[in-house]
Amino acid sequence: MALYYRTTNIWTLKNIGDAFLSRRNPSRLIIIGAFYRNQLEQNIPGNYVVIQFLGDVQQTYRLYCFSTTQNGKQFVYQAHIQRIHQGKRFVNNICSMAGFIAECRVTSQFLPFVQISTKRNVNESLKLPIEKIFEKKRHKLVVCMAPTYALMEWRILLLGIELWLALGASKIIIPIQSISKDAFDILQEYEKAGLVVLRHWPKWPLLSDKNPNGLVLSRGIEESHVNCLFFAKPWAEMVAFTDLDDILIPTQPLKVYSTANIDILQNLSNEHPQAGSFLFEHRDVRMVLPKDKPMSPLDNFNFNFLINANKKKKCTVWRMKTRVIVNASRVDTINMHESGINRFGYVQVRIPCHQAHFYHMRHSFREQTTGQFIDMNNLVQLLNKNFQKRLKTTLRFIAKQQLNSSLTETLDDFDKCIIEINKEHFKLKVSRCMTPHVCYLKLKSEVKCIASVGSYEFAYASGDFILRLMSARFMDSDQNCDAPISKIIKGNYFYAP
Repeated sequence: MALYYRTTNIWTLKNIGDAFLSRRNPSRLIIIGAFYRNQLEQNIPGNYVVIQFLGDVQQTYRLYCFSTTQNGKQFVYQAHIQRIHQGKRFVNNICSMAGFIAECRVTSQFLPFVQISTKRNVNESLKLPIEKIFEKKRHKLVVCMAPTYALMEWRILLLGIELWLALGASKIIIPIQSISKDAFDILQEYEKAGLVVLRHWPKWPLLSDKNPNGLVLSRGIEESHVNCLFFAKPWAEMVAFTDLDDILIPTQPLKVYSTANIDILQNLSNEHPQAGSFLFEHRDVRMVLPKDKPMSPLDNFNFNFLINANKKKKCTVWRMKTRVIVNASRVDTINMHESGINRFGYVQVRIPCHQAHFYHMRHSFREQTTGQFIDMNNLVQLLNKNFQKRLKTTLRFIAKQQLNSSLTETLDDFDKCIIEINKEHFKLKVSRCMTPHVCYLKLKSEVKCIASVGSYEFAYASGDFILRLMSARFMDSDQNCDAPISKIIKGNYFYAP
């Protein structure tokens, strides 16, 4: 025994053993949402639940759903899983995480929850609540906005909301990650009036070896759009997916009225009865926000500055970026600039620019010397008339609230950052998942911001992990109006995911 210990170096043996170690890459699904499948969309019988999750694009997934019959018998179903943007995004994996949807058959149409696992063992499952249907009333046109990331400019917020409402939308859904307190106060009043739905869109939690927030295309805008689609499906007929500054407006803005956009979409639907989604080009309109005094009250605001937005880029053969409006029951996924998965029998239709297009109403620091002349006077009158009514109703409690002056310097910095991103793209060799989150924007002035922050739990399943958002709350943001990273606060294993 003494000879053994004197002649054997235990650490040497360990170091030799280290050379043969290999690492297993477990499945780590971050659940984004769970929704009932509308039975009118089904072409087979049964009750189904759609589960949306974030995962590694280099992995394949299995997911099992466990539900119980009225007699107490357990029903197990292996989900059908699809990546939400399998098409052009599949060519490379520079952005190595992406959204997936999994569809499970369950025992009842309105279960409060379903158990899910990567293994066929209910004892290794996570209890996942299914989101309740939000609205009973049907809406002809609903708008799903991109999540707010450090949204500072409340004037652009008002412009986007009031334009969509003025032209026919009846509900606007806005996911919040971080936003100035002034803009958040305004949104809360619209929410109380039933015109806006605010949804939490917190950052995802850190995994043990990577940050999902930096590995998803454009901070998860596409994942957010898909989440919004399934949220709105039960009560929306048409759903538009866009940014706050991209709005569908008649090609001749003098011809505006309260149902203009609904009529545009109805005419297109009549022309294309098999359309699941419509792709619209957008045309840039140079817009300069008004110069105002610091801390001016909300009721001093009007839309007269749009009169000077009198030029937009002409429709040309050169295709511009597209925005998407879908028939909610006919599609299952949305990409940033096109539809993803169309339901069986329905197609994507590209609308000619001269027939209808979005207006990209973005504050710009560049002069636009060429373009098609447009007259915004009728639109300005309609917006001002509606907004004056809004100040006496929806916004009456904050009409005298002093709001921050314009914070367009953040937009200027963002423009410069996007130019640098485009330069890398043209070289066909990028340094990272090139999304707006790589832009470090340092505010020149202190602005109070609100952020959504989530609390997550996880379940361990024989080497795999499933995470879900337990709750989210609004709280003060970090510096530069940045949202804090969500935390994992509960789990059933000694390793973190």
